[in-house]
Amino acid sequence: MGGHDAAVLRRRGRLVALGVTLLSLALLGPALAPGYVLQNDLVFVPSQDLLPWMLGLGGGLPRSVPQDAVVAVLSGPVPGWVLEKLALLAALVLLGTGCARLARPRGLTAQGVAATTAVWSAYVGERLLLGHWSLLLAVGALPWALHHARRTRRGVPGAGSRWLLVVGVASLTVTGGLLVLAATLPVVVVRAWRVPVRRRLGLAAAAASVQLPWLVPALLHPSSDVVGGSDVFSARSEGPWGLLVTVLTGGGAWNASAVPASRTGAPAVVLGLVILAVAAVGAPDLRRVLGRAAAGSLGTVALLGLAWTLVGGWTVTRPWATWVVTTVPGAGVLRDSQKWLGPWVVLVAVSAGLGATRLGRALMRSAGDRSAPTVLALGLVLLPVLALPSLAWGEGGRLSAVAYPDDLSRVREALASSSDGTNAVSLPWGTFRRYPWNTPRTVLDPVPRAMPVTVVADDSLVVATSHGLVTVPGDDPDSAVVQGAVDAHRQLGPVLAGIGVGWAVVAEDLRDAEADLPAGAVPVVRGTTFSLFRLPGAAEPSRPTGAAVLLVGAGDALALASVVAAVIVTIRTRPRRGAAVRATGW
Repeated sequence: MGGHDAAVLRRRGRLVALGVTLLSLALLGPALAPGYVLQNDLVFVPSQDLLPWMLGLGGGLPRSVPQDAVVAVLSGPVPGWVLEKLALLAALVLLGTGCARLARPRGLTAQGVAATTAVWSAYVGERLLLGHWSLLLAVGALPWALHHARRTRRGVPGAGSRWLLVVGVASLTVTGGLLVLAATLPVVVVRAWRVPVRRRLGLAAAAASVQLPWLVPALLHPSSDVVGGSDVFSARSEGPWGLLVTVLTGGGAWNASAVPASRTGAPAVVLGLVILAVAAVGAPDLRRVLGRAAAGSLGTVALLGLAWTLVGGWTVTRPWATWVVTTVPGAGVLRDSQKWLGPWVVLVAVSAGLGATRLGRALMRSAGDRSAPTVLALGLVLLPVLALPSLAWGEGGRLSAVAYPDDLSRVREALASSSDGTNAVSLPWGTFRRYPWNTPRTVLDPVPRAMPVTVVADDSLVVATSHGLVTVPGDDPDSAVVQGAVDAHRQLGPVLAGIGVGWAVVAEDLRDAEADLPAGAVPVVRGTTFSLFRLPGAAEPSRPTGAAVLLVGAGDALALASVVAAVIVTIRTRPRRGAAVRATGW
């Protein structure tokens, strides 16, 4: 590649990156303002201490391992609200630029259409409203992992370490790590003749070690095979056109409140089907552009994810899906079936980019007008935005940022200076909160992440369905003990004391805030939003066994060693600027 071609690629890369960044800014809007976006599972706090449950030691299943541990380590030097903005923006920018990078061989039009189709999608909008930032980060990492897997397969020096680092980013969440591995590991290890067998096996082992931080605690958890609520979390239809059209166009989130306003209208469906038609036009080019291995791997995982989403959503096949989730060991990760549409979103976006280029060339041949493809390209780039206009500006302001009350910091400081080694409980008992200062949004209780000690909190989930309210039980043993006492209307004092709870953090601005407060509780901090009480008679809380600490620590150490080694190899094999442009085009 000559210097002129390299310069062109460099300019195009910068243009695409700028366009994707502007698109992401338009989508997130007020979510990027100072403060915290507290929306369903999206919970960042000003400062997060590293606690045993964040490593999978104690508590429930390691659903947010190692995500919370990484955030805890980073939130020391970096404020929590800054981490939140960086995570949200990085997820969208990675997704857009990654899909554009895969479509780059077909030109700027392909890159623009692929980027917009991926970022401005129902899947992204719904997962943002659900607060699943780490899942979106993993989906954003997927096209880049596929890019580096292809380069690894070709024997490019340092590509394997870069692939491993991207896998590490995706593995902040269990689903993300599995998605990226399933879609890219075969590209690295299966029939990659230019890579020695020892090298392939080493990369596979390193990628597996990155999963150990959540895998080891999951295997050690006493109720790791108990999963409930699979029917509740199945994909659902968004409108009268049925589940198939809903899922094909990237929607189907189980929570109706997470559906963007424009998603249920006819324009969203019609334009979504047009995007699918453009993607179908470009699908035959996938093999030529991505290569047989990459196209086959991504396509297989995307179709499997699509099929599983439909199986879990259709009434006829739902009992079978429920049986799989509740019976097969480890299949609980499949419970939220629509999560697994991530590869499908990437596949459709890249195919749509390739289809845009093919249609543009056909139009130019038939019309003989060089401006026609440009008009077509502009229309296809804007098509996803026209299909879902309500995604703009933080989903119409739903993702706006707020400030935590000062009372929360006061409670945290008092607990940090007075703690005697006992745990705390978050009251009133309930998983999700609707604080007046965060109105009208519902958010997962932030107290467990905001306090410097382990906090026992409700981990069950009440979901509104067409058949009424359904309670999905949690899996934290201490939480289950408290839940049993609440259900039986027993006094919580002896129950909390028996599990080592010596403190209560009470959200005073919620209804019946102190109704569950045990007798004899002594106020330490009194606030209008949060208060801290000392509870009498707390026993020594249970601690993880030495064997569990050793096994989890060994898994974490292996994962960290793999990541550090990958960083070192990446730095040592970093090409010079000109070589980097020729290799990547960015």
